[in-house]
Amino acid sequence: MLIDWPTVIFQIINFLILIALLKRFLYGPITGAMDKREQQVAARLAEAAKTEKIANERAAELAKEQENFARSREEMLSQAREEVEIWKNNALKHLQAEFDEKRAVWQSGLLAEQTHFLQKLKRIINRQVFLIAQKALTDLADDDLEARLIENFIAKISRKDQGIAALLSASAGQITCITGFPLSMPQKEKLEMALAPFVEQGGNISFAVDRDLGFGLRLYSEDQKWEWNVNRYLLELESEIETAARALSGVSHGQ
Repeated sequence: MLIDWPTVIFQIINFLILIALLKRFLYGPITGAMDKREQQVAARLAEAAKTEKIANERAAELAKEQENFARSREEMLSQAREEVEIWKNNALKHLQAEFDEKRAVWQSGLLAEQTHFLQKLKRIINRQVFLIAQKALTDLADDDLEARLIENFIAKISRKDQGIAALLSASAGQITCITGFPLSMPQKEKLEMALAPFVEQGGNISFAVDRDLGFGLRLYSEDQKWEWNVNRYLLELESEIETAARALSGVSHGQ
């Protein structure tokens, strides 16, 4: 078989020209476009990676902020609960103090009223006891009891009891004897005999009756006075009862 070398050479030249044309007008632009596309993809991937990194960082920041917010929220709630508890305790203490103060004022007023009422009642009872005892002794007084009073008084003069002795030593020419009941003549004579040594010569011993004196006897001489009667003892008894009642009231208040 014969080879047509001119044709072969021409075909080779055509092929080389075709390759050159393809490289110049087809392969070059395609590879350039591919490189450019690859660069764009790489740039986009880098941008995406950068964006992802920024997003991750932002997500981490948001997570941290959320955690801080949750912690801050819990702290605020805890502080709010503490403040509410403190306010509630203070309000309860204030109300309790106000209630205690009003109760103390009320109890003080009630106690004062009770004390006043009891003191008034005690005074009434003491007075009634005094009046009843006075009336009973007055009603029971008879001639024998009056005679014993005179004898007892004469015995005091003989003993020069304190009070009588001072009065009799200061007496001059006048002694007045007052009784709460009328004296019989023998009783007056006995008293005159007992008082005569203490009256100057020419002096006078007079007698008088004072019903308000009750069962008792009173002596006057100049500016001196001596007295004994049941009312005196009853008044002392009344005073002692009132003193004891006040002492008992003080003890009950202290309790």
